[in-house]
This record gives sequence, structure tokens and C-alpha cells, in this order.
Amino acid sequence: MEGSVWIASYVLLWIAVVALSITCIALLRQIGLLHTRVAPMGVHFAGEGPELDTPAPDGYAFDYTSNDLTLAAFTSQSCTICAELKPGLDKIAKTYDGLVLRLLDAETDHKTFAAFKVRSTPYLIAVDRSGLVRSRGIANSLDQAEEMLAEVYATVAKESHR
Repeated sequence: MEGSVWIASYVLLWIAVVALSITCIALLRQIGLLHTRVAPMGVHFAGEGPELDTPAPDGYAFDYTSNDLTLAAFTSQSCTICAELKPGLDKIAKTYDGLVLRLLDAETDHKTFAAFKVRSTPYLIAVDRSGLVRSRGIANSLDQAEEMLAEVYATVAKESHR
């Protein structure tokens, strides 16, 4: 009888270990889901890129004067977030009047990356018609990109009313 009690306690102990392991895996999965759903709003500055309200590098990938706002999206082929973000950025560009999207790839546009002082992807830079950098930073979600554009358009609208 004494041996069967020990065997039963070990079996119960292993059942508890397996149940706790499954619970931990489920909780970790939920934390990951929460992290993607509650992504911080707006882009976050990573200590790179051109300074705000200064002229953007000229003569590289595009002309700023032909549109109200140019959104330069610096991406990389090896960046999974960039691949998920590109289709949404295309839709955003069609939604906003006067916005042109320029997708730049790290492998083919390395001179433009250097001119804009960008080292990370996905990195967004918004440049207005006068060639001034209005916003810049890393955007890991479409919500962050939309928040960035909303802030830029609000700032430009305030300045035009003055």
C-alpha cells in the first residue's frame, strides 16, 4: 500500500505539471495577442532620420512639390512587418487626397536611406509640399501610420488657417 501512494502522488504531480505548462502556454499566447491589439498609437522616434521641420533631402527618389504630402516608407525585403504594412499603406495613400506614397527598399534604394539617415525598417517620413519633414519614425502597425498622417494633416490645417 505504501508504494501505491507514492506512485499515485507522482502521477498527480505530473498531471499538475502538464496542466500548468498548458496554462502557461495559453497565457503567453494571450499576452502576444494583447500586445498586437494594444499597439502604441503614433510612430515612435528611433533617434534617426531627418530633423522635424527641416528641409528633406532633395533630388533623391521623388519630387515633393507635386503633392500636398509625400509619405516615404522605408522598407526591407527581409522585414515581415514591412510586408504586412505595404498593402495597408497603399490603401491609405488612396484614401487621403493629395498624398503620394513612395515605397523605398533597403536593398535597392540604399543611397536614399543614407540621405535620409534611416537605418531601421519600417520607417515612415512625411514631407509636405514645401519640402519640410513633418513627421518621422518607426511604424509597426497600420494604426500607427494612420495616426501619424492624422497628426500631420491636423498640423498642416492649423498652419494654413493662420
